[in-house]
Amino acid sequence: MGFNRFILKVLGVVFFVAFVSIVTVSAQNPYQNELSVHADDSISTVKNDSLFMASGTLDGEWSHLTINSDKRINKLLEISEEENKRRGGISGYRVQIFQGEKDEAYSYKSEFLKGYPDYKVYVLFKTPDFRVRVGDFRSRSETIKLKYLIEKDFPNSFIVEDFINFPELKTN
Repeated sequence: MGFNRFILKVLGVVFFVAFVSIVTVSAQNPYQNELSVHADDSISTVKNDSLFMASGTLDGEWSHLTINSDKRINKLLEISEEENKRRGGISGYRVQIFQGEKDEAYSYKSEFLKGYPDYKVYVLFKTPDFRVRVGDFRSRSETIKLKYLIEKDFPNSFIVEDFINFPELKTN
């Protein structure tokens, strides 16, 4: 787990350095990939031997947006996406409400769901105990809100870093 965090930190630094480099170089190099948004809100891509492709529409204030990017950024994004899919989730946080025997773990799960049916509850086995964890949160602040909400019913709960499920996309 420590090695994975190291890799994620290295990828983060690489993304940051690449972004800063591209912003600096793109001002000097007009031959980068260019994404243009036209008055009719259609998007076209000027492709300069890259992996970057786009299509769709944008609204209002973004109707004249031009994005310059290096093709290496797209490759890094693809690698990151593949890694997240391979792991079956992304780094995030959950609230752990119990650790102990199997029967008690499932009892805590059902007790939690009676009081808080809107949250997902996970029973995990890590030798030698079962753990009951709640939620799929990207930020620690979201997790803190849940912890304070359930603190009266589950006073021994605490926040843990975990691989969480991909967030559900809400559609209108």
